[in-house]
Amino acid sequence: MRPFKIIFAFLYDLLLLCAVWFVAAIPFVIWQGPGFEKETVKLVAFQVYLLAITYVYLSYFWVLNGQTPGLRVWHLQILRQDGYIMTRHNANLRFLTGILLFPIGWLGLFIGPQKQTLQDLLAQTKIVPTQKTEPNQ
Repeated sequence: MRPFKIIFAFLYDLLLLCAVWFVAAIPFVIWQGPGFEKETVKLVAFQVYLLAITYVYLSYFWVLNGQTPGLRVWHLQILRQDGYIMTRHNANLRFLTGILLFPIGWLGLFIGPQKQTLQDLLAQTKIVPTQKTEPNQ
């Protein structure tokens, strides 16, 4: 069941990221004007811009406390192999390998002995369950 929790957390974050992309696209579209997508250079610049927004979104949460909103909802956390919160180096490596290996890197959740994504193995991180806390009564 754990691989499915990770995938659902990813889908949750993807949904939130779509909203962030939508808001982040507004200034770019206003700046470039209608029809910017017909010019290859401007289209590539837009895609790089959205990729940078994605990096800022994910790495901020990874380095802050190891939990994106999706991971928090599913009671998961990304930690280094030694159990500490990720460093910027781990976050950079995880993001780059995740982008370059997508979707191949996710196969490790189902076929690998450690049930980890390839980007987690390369960045020396792991996704672990968090302890559920009960609210005070």
